[in-house]
Amino acid sequence: MVADDTDHDRVAMIQHLDPDRVDEYLEAHEDVPDAVAEQMRTSGVKKFELFVEDDISVGYLEVEDFERFAEEYSDNPECEKWEREVGEYKRSGVETDDAEIPTMDHVWSLDDATE
Repeated sequence: MVADDTDHDRVAMIQHLDPDRVDEYLEAHEDVPDAVAEQMRTSGVKKFELFVEDDISVGYLEVEDFERFAEEYSDNPECEKWEREVGEYKRSGVETDDAEIPTMDHVWSLDDATE
């Protein structure tokens, strides 16, 4: 589920890594292809952060329109190649065959709290 603000969507994505290949996953992200970063920017991504703890990877994304981003990102051959490469280190996550991006449900935000 996407948290929809007035000017952008906020999305959290979770992926389960192969515990034996976490170091390779981290190493791969030391050199993300320029074409992948550029496609993210072109598709309206304002912020992307990746966190890893043990065999869990969580990505946080702020984007103008998540559906548009997901479609454009999955249509880019360089992004598909990247996802296939890092997919080797995952047990579950972004599925390149069906362009599925696993998002987490938005539950609560400090912005929702009353003072």
